[in-house]
Amino acid sequence: MSPHDPQLTGIIVVNERYFPDSELAPAHVGATSFARSVLRCLQGAGLSAGVLLYQRDEDLVEPRIRLARRSGVVCALLQFNFRMAQRVVSGAIAAAARLLLAEHGETRQAMLYYQTDSLLGFHPDEFACCVTHHGPFVHDFVGTFSADATGRAFGDATKALHLLKHQELGLDRVRTSERMFVLQHSHLQRTHLINRGVDERRIRAVRPPIVLPDTVEPLRDPVLQGFVEGAAVLAFTAVARLDYFKNVELLVDGCVQARRRGVPLRILVVGDGVDDAAARESLRSRVPAEYADAFMAVGKLPKPQLYALFDKARPVGVFICPSRYETLGITPLEAALSGVCTLMIDSDKVEARRFFPRTHLFGPTSDALADAVVRVHDSHLGIEQLGKQLRADISTEISREKFEQDTLTAWEHFSRAVHTATA
Repeated sequence: MSPHDPQLTGIIVVNERYFPDSELAPAHVGATSFARSVLRCLQGAGLSAGVLLYQRDEDLVEPRIRLARRSGVVCALLQFNFRMAQRVVSGAIAAAARLLLAEHGETRQAMLYYQTDSLLGFHPDEFACCVTHHGPFVHDFVGTFSADATGRAFGDATKALHLLKHQELGLDRVRTSERMFVLQHSHLQRTHLINRGVDERRIRAVRPPIVLPDTVEPLRDPVLQGFVEGAAVLAFTAVARLDYFKNVELLVDGCVQARRRGVPLRILVVGDGVDDAAARESLRSRVPAEYADAFMAVGKLPKPQLYALFDKARPVGVFICPSRYETLGITPLEAALSGVCTLMIDSDKVEARRFFPRTHLFGPTSDALADAVVRVHDSHLGIEQLGKQLRADISTEISREKFEQDTLTAWEHFSRAVHTATA
């Protein structure tokens, strides 16, 4: 870029629930990790003016804005609700962005980065923006799954319709504005957006933001540690939420079958809040009584403890991703890049699948998963060596440096396009 067309300052727009006080806190959703990675990248390049956190408050009659500090970052907290007029919410987003720019002493033009499309319909025209549609896309989902499944996946029909409405509003804005761009994190996402009319020239792809820690701390929970250490084979998964999308029931059913076929495995499920045990208990009920001692389910782990689990499980662990729908799938990639033998469902609705060799894929049935677990257990290479080979395969395409390179190249492209459009 020429010195007369500087890169735009970035403001990350994130749901307040998904941006906890500490970076060490467990991610509520995969988009949290992605947004944090974009933020770190922009900070490192001197292009960040902080974070705009939005929070729904149904009791308010007009928006509220105040500065706050989260994870060591200056944030503008915007409280609003969707009953407010579009111009009111749009004006509040602009005011919050200007407040952050003033706090950072920024005079450059700014671009808002939305981690998802919930607020795109309210985006103020005075700013450029880019978005990563983390999905799941309701329009795409209902084209694949039944109406009943859609209701279960999104909580209920009302929630699905609300999300569909605002995804469609956002999509319409992206289609029609030359100052709106997409930071693409998956081929599934790109295909969906282009099929819905988004100009592919305003889409730039980035490779997944997987950042492995330099050092790994010990696994702190002695019960969990004992369960892992006592396993001859550990079949496990870790998710933020145990919902319909994650399809962990398939993991339990397939691993029970593998156990019946003679694989001496233990099953570990990590997911949902520590105090929210309903889904974990439902999974436990699928395990026959004779295998009850071989099943354990715990709440989601902070990121350092998740990597501690990967480290402890590496010699005997098989991480399994049975998801029905994932526009990316960061955790199975983290497991594989940590050297854990990882099995991935063979579905074009799970983006991370494209990084895995055929030998690590399984069909979407409990029989197919049991076959894959038996195959790994019986391999002459051994589970740990399979994990090492998988890491070598995947690490050629995924790294922190590649993500940052892609992001900054995309940001420069977007900035140049904005300057050209406004010249």
